[in-house]
Amino acid sequence: MTSNTVTHTDTDTDFDTVLADIQRHAAAGTLPLTAQILQLLGTAAEIEARLTAAEAVFPGITRLTDEKPAALAVYRVSRRNIPYATFTTREAARAMGEAWLKRCPLPEGATTGWVPDNSDDYVDEDLVLFGPGPDDESVTSISITVLPVLVDYDPDAEG
Repeated sequence: MTSNTVTHTDTDTDFDTVLADIQRHAAAGTLPLTAQILQLLGTAAEIEARLTAAEAVFPGITRLTDEKPAALAVYRVSRRNIPYATFTTREAARAMGEAWLKRCPLPEGATTGWVPDNSDDYVDEDLVLFGPGPDDESVTSISITVLPVLVDYDPDAEG
C-alpha cells in the first residue's frame, strides 16, 4: 500500500528536499492534488524560472549570501575610449566589438583575438588584429572594460 502523504521529520527541514518530495509524489500520482498543492507547485516552478533567468543574466546572483556576496561584473565596450554599451556577459560584449571591427576593411588573411591585460577573471581586454604577416600585430581601438558590481559600500576597501 502506498502512502499519499508527504512525511516531514525533524531531520527533513530543507525546503528544497521537501519541495522535491512533494513534486515526486505529485508526479507519481501518490499525492492528492489539492488547490494548495497545485498553487505551491505552480509558485515553485515560477520561482525556479525566475532564478534561472537571473542566473543567465548575472552568473552567481542566485548564490548571494550575507557571509560572502557573489562577485558580479558588467562588461563595457568602448571604441576609441568612448563607452558605447554595457553587457552582463563578456561574450555579448565581445560580439559587439567583433561586429564593429567587421565593418572595417581588414587585410586579406588577418585574424582577430581578444588579448587580456593579465590572467585575472575580471580583466580588461583589447581586440587585436593579427597578420597577415607573421610579425604583424596591432591593437584596434575596441576594448572591453570589466566593471565590478558591488552589493554594499565598503569605506575600508581600496579604490
